[in-house]
Amino acid sequence: MPATVEIRRAAERAVTTTDWLESRHCFSFGDHYDPDNTHHGLLLVSNDDIVQPGTGFATHPHRDMEIVTWVLKGELTHRDSTGTHGVIYPAWPSACRRAAVSGIRKRTNRPRVQCISFKCG
Repeated sequence: MPATVEIRRAAERAVTTTDWLESRHCFSFGDHYDPDNTHHGLLLVSNDDIVQPGTGFATHPHRDMEIVTWVLKGELTHRDSTGTHGVIYPAWPSACRRAAVSGIRKRTNRPRVQCISFKCG
């Protein structure tokens, strides 16, 4: 029997909201857990994040995964423990892909004055 695809619009997704972040989760993530929606194939995380100016994600670990980040609006500063750093812009094919096989620590933040919208999967 073929797999069924369920379309979940942005407004139907679980949301994490803080004073600096609005994050919509396509799958189980953080405090939101749905045992019937933990991944799609090998894809474990697909979040739509809106980050307030001058804020971002503190340095945090990743291991045994590929991380792809692309910016939809604004720009995002990326820095990790391998020494890789740069700014990701919304123009295709500008994206950041990192392999965290043996483990890396990374941070991403929004240094300028406008909000940023980006996807991480």
